[in-house]
Amino acid sequence: MTILAAIISLLLFPVTLAQAPPPSQSPPATTTPAPAPTQDDGVLNSGPCLDSPGSVPRVLQAPLVREMQVIRIDKVISTYTLTQGEVIGFVYFTHDGTEWLGQRTPDYMSASDARQINHVLASTRLSPSEPSQFPPTMRFGVPVRSQQYFRVQIPESANGPLHIRIEPCIAWPPGRRLPDPSW
Repeated sequence: MTILAAIISLLLFPVTLAQAPPPSQSPPATTTPAPAPTQDDGVLNSGPCLDSPGSVPRVLQAPLVREMQVIRIDKVISTYTLTQGEVIGFVYFTHDGTEWLGQRTPDYMSASDARQINHVLASTRLSPSEPSQFPPTMRFGVPVRSQQYFRVQIPESANGPLHIRIEPCIAWPPGRRLPDPSW
């Protein structure tokens, strides 16, 4: 019965319900615009690295110490014929000087990109005790759903045989103090 009453009132009073409140006056011309967003929070995760799971200067992975803070991210770009010019992954440079290889976020990875970045990982990883491919699917019998990063060393002479090109993406400004890594 209540539904029937609501329908009847909508049919009888459509103008009342469809009326919008009167428009408010426009703000005075002397209003100052809002300040442009700054990077005072210290996170540089915009621009050409938007599909990078990590950002500068966040800690790449545990432990939450300054040495593991990312100070630079480089793009790994394919030079293979069919995937030429595609970003297939990222190299993260941490404060302690180590390099870590990671894939793009899953939404942007294709099967051919994944095969190629796994080839780069297999050729350049430093720890044979870690898994040798992205993504590690199980850990202690539980599916792994988080991003993984592997310590690598990619000499410039390896770019040709690996069919990759490494280009700078984003970096922490030199001379600027890194924020507390535990935030």
